[in-house]
Formats: sequence, C-alpha cells, structure tokens
Amino acid sequence: MKRLLSLLIILSVLGVGLLLSLTLFIIAKNEFQAYIDQQVDHTHQQVRERFQVFDELIANDERELHKQARRALKRVTDIILHDNFKPEDWSPERLQQLSDQYNVDAIYVIDRSTKVVATNFLPDLGFNLGTISKPFNDYLSKLYGTGRLEVDRINVSSKTGILQIYAYYAPLGSDYIVEVSYDVKKYLIRSHSSRYVDFMFGDFFTELSKSSPLLDKVDIYLVNNYAAFPFLQDTPNITAQELPVIPEKGVLKRQGDDNTLYHFSRADLNRSNLHSADYLAIRSTINLTPMKLLLHKFLGISLIVIVITLTLGFILITYLFDKWILRRIFRIIAALERSAEGDYRDQLSSEKRDELGLISDHINSMNKRIARRDEELREARDYLELRVEERTSDLQLEIEARIEAEKKLKNLASTDPLTGVMNRRAFDEQAHRELANAKRHGRELTLILLDLDHFKSINDKFGHQFGDQVLIKIAELIQPCLRATDSLCRHGGEEFIIILPETDIHNAKLIAERLRLEIENAVISNQSDVNASVTASLGVAQWADDEKDILPSIHRADEAMYQAKQEGRNRVVVSAHQLSSSL
Repeated sequence: MKRLLSLLIILSVLGVGLLLSLTLFIIAKNEFQAYIDQQVDHTHQQVRERFQVFDELIANDERELHKQARRALKRVTDIILHDNFKPEDWSPERLQQLSDQYNVDAIYVIDRSTKVVATNFLPDLGFNLGTISKPFNDYLSKLYGTGRLEVDRINVSSKTGILQIYAYYAPLGSDYIVEVSYDVKKYLIRSHSSRYVDFMFGDFFTELSKSSPLLDKVDIYLVNNYAAFPFLQDTPNITAQELPVIPEKGVLKRQGDDNTLYHFSRADLNRSNLHSADYLAIRSTINLTPMKLLLHKFLGISLIVIVITLTLGFILITYLFDKWILRRIFRIIAALERSAEGDYRDQLSSEKRDELGLISDHINSMNKRIARRDEELREARDYLELRVEERTSDLQLEIEARIEAEKKLKNLASTDPLTGVMNRRAFDEQAHRELANAKRHGRELTLILLDLDHFKSINDKFGHQFGDQVLIKIAELIQPCLRATDSLCRHGGEEFIIILPETDIHNAKLIAERLRLEIENAVISNQSDVNASVTASLGVAQWADDEKDILPSIHRADEAMYQAKQEGRNRVVVSAHQLSSSL
C-alpha cells in the first residue's frame, strides 16, 4: 500500500512539474521570438535611415564627379565618334590610353541594340545593357540621337558589383551612345582616405550589430537581374539562387544552421531613373545560441522544481505512515552523529521496551564509557599540544620571516623600482610564456613599443627628478587602458613595451592610438608648480607564427617606432611587414 501510494504521488507531482516546465518553455520562447522580431525590425529600419544619411554625406563628392564626367564625356565623344567611326578601330588598349588622358576609369561605346561594342573594361565587352532591367532598356532606347548628356547616381556594375558613377551622351543623329564611368571607392580614397571609405562602406552600417547580443551581423546587397553584389566591405558573396524572393514590405525569415536565423528585407533605392541595381537587400544574421542556452536554463529550473516537489512528497508520506518509528530512529541517528562528533552527553529516552528501546539503552551505556575515555585522551592531548607549541613557535617565526624575505626579493627582481611596472627580466619571462601560449593555441600576439618624445629636453629643463615623475605618471596613464591579460614593461630609459595577447594588428593599433591620446592630453605637475606636457611615438608589430622567439617582433616594433619619430613624432605607426601581410 505504501509503495502504491508513493508511486501515485510521484506520478502526480511529475505530471505537474512537466506541465509547468512546458508552459515556462513556451512562454519564454514566444517572448524571445518577439524580442528578436522587434530587434530585427529596428535594425532594418536603422539601415534604411543610415543609407539616406550615407546619400547626404557623399552628395558633394557625387556632384564633383558629375562635373568631371560631363567635361570628360564630351571631349571623349568628339574623339571617338568621328565621321569614319568603326568599333574595331578602338581596341581596349587604345581606349585605356584615352581613359588615362581624361582621368576616367572606363569608356564604353553602345550601339542601337544596347550592346557594348567597344570598351577598355573587358568584363563588359559585348554585354547587352538592355538586359539589366526593362526600365533601363527603355531609357537607352529613347536616348539615341537626342543630343542629351546625363549623369547617373551611384550604381553597381552588373558584371563585377563595383560601385560606379555612369555618364551617358547620345550625340544628335548618332546611332551610338558614349558612356564613361568612375569607380566611386577609388575616387573617395583619392579625395578623402581609405579609412573614410572603410567607415562609409563598413562600420557606418555594421556597428548596428552591437545593439543586440543576438544580432551577429548585418549585410547589405545591391540586387539586379544578374546577381546580388555586396555593398559593404566585409559582406560575403551570395548567389542569385541563395537570395530568396523578398517582399516589398515586411521581413522574410530563413533558417540557417541549427543556431543561425536569417532575416531579409528590402529597401527601394529611389536614386535615379537608370536602374543598374533594382533594390537594396538587407540581411541580418541572428545567433540563436544565447537564446537556446537561456531556454535550457528555464528547463533546468523546472526540473529542479520537480525534484524539490518530489522530496516534499516523500517527507509527507514518511510523516503520515512512519511517524513514530522514523522519529525515534532519527533521534537515535542524531545521538550517534553527536557521539561521532565527540558529544557524549545525550541520553536517549527508552520508556518503550522494544527493539528501539534496547538500542537506546546500549547507546546511553556506550556514551558514558566513551565520555570517560575521551576525557582522559583530551588531557593527554592538551599536554602534548602545549609541548609541541612551545617547540614549534620559534621555528614558525623563522619560516614566516624567510617567506616574507623571498617575496620581497622576487618583487624587487621583477619590478622596475621607479614606475612599479615589470622590468626587462620579468618582461622576458612573460613574453616567453605568452609566446608559448600563442603557439600552442594558434592565437595572435601583438607588441606596442612606446617612446616619449624629447624626453632629454625635459630632464635638461626641469631636472631628472621631474623627469622621474613624468615616467611614473606615464606608467599610471597606461595601466588603466590595458586589460588584465596585457603586460606593461619599462623597456629602458623613456621606453615602455606592452604585450597584447589574443589581439590582432588592427585592435593593437586602436589601443596604441588611445594611449597616444591619453599621454598627449595629460598635464604633469609637481609640488613646485611646474607643469609640462609630453607626447609619445608608438610602434606596433605582430608576432608571426613562423618565428621562434619574440625578438623579431620587438625589432619590427622598434623600427615602426623610429619611423613614427622620423615622420614627426606623436603618432602611431604599424610595422610595414604587418601592413604588407594584411594587404
């Protein structure tokens, strides 16, 4: 009976626990899905808004390109479309010379069938432009012989995906259209910088992925009849077959692998009447791993609730059916546990003359005998402990003194006495450990070599004591900018060297730039109201996995630092070896 009742209670509690777990799991899953949908909608709207801002930021550059295209296109047309024009007379090499002369990237000649019959951009030679889209084909058909010259906004090459500015000129009565193009990114690099281009076609959009822990990446594609071309720098390629049919409104979901979910939406370009690209495709990648982990935690909590409930059920059954027996057994067990811990004063009640009563009598008798022997042993132990304590007290003091001395010696041997950071000896040991760890796990390891500019003039002007205060202040400025895993060492004189484990050359350069700004903005003063500012030149180098030790990396960082000195000081220079490798 007891077993049957226990089984029924267990099954009932288990059913309630499973139902609760399932309810919590479904609620949590729906809440997380709603959160994901909200984040995706917000991210895609942000991308559309940023694309409008992107348009405004490069508007001036587009206007300048339009002016250049208009000037160059008329001159190129006058040269190419003479009375005896023949497409075969204009080879790609000849057109390339003309492109170089008028500073355009590519020249096209398009016949009445919208076919490219001559160009120095070989991927488009023989390409029928009318197949890009019907609006574009209609536009070209109406343009022939009109004498109009029109410049398009930024579009994408249907063959290569390169962002271009295209200009079209249809001389009066001519059966040909002459077109010139400019590579937008090349132009922006020339007029601004490569970092500007990297930002505009990279971080300006991709930093949105930092807004949500589940949002792994945001990719943008320019889509036409031929393919989908990456708009951003680090966007992976995707074939037209892989890109789903995206509705004009709303977001389309697609499952990737077990832990990846893709969301697609589109944005109307609305950029011109010439449609080399039909629309923007926005793809956000959701990493489901954190959500699954959290859902598993919910399930684990539910299982714990079931276990606790089952335990309470067993306690209830025990109380109802074995009330008198279990309580007496527990008292006997408690008395035995106290006896095991050395407490023999407990005397069990044995008013009932049954088996448990006899056990209680024997435990009482045993406790009395053990208590007498324990008292005798305690007296003997106290006497021995007193003697041992007297003999070992002096030895303990000596051991503690030696340990403290060893700690001080080790600290003096590994610390620069002025700044309190690692010295060269400690740096060599730390570099050896970090290098071994990088080799073992295949991780990156980067160095920063920092040298204060014109430090000798500070010593000459304010004295060496103030110069020491400058070095101490610089070490205090550097330490908060580093991670716990990074290592700072005074390399000698006014030089400091920093080890950055698991850091690539790009992030190392960002850290070095932050250090440079911290030093440049610092004002160092002493008790004599002397104020001074210093700057630093920094060299950055990365350890190559084929190098056996850290010395070549230090040498490259040193060369980069001296290059920073030669280029005017107060700057960060990355080792030319790393720059060429990354390129």
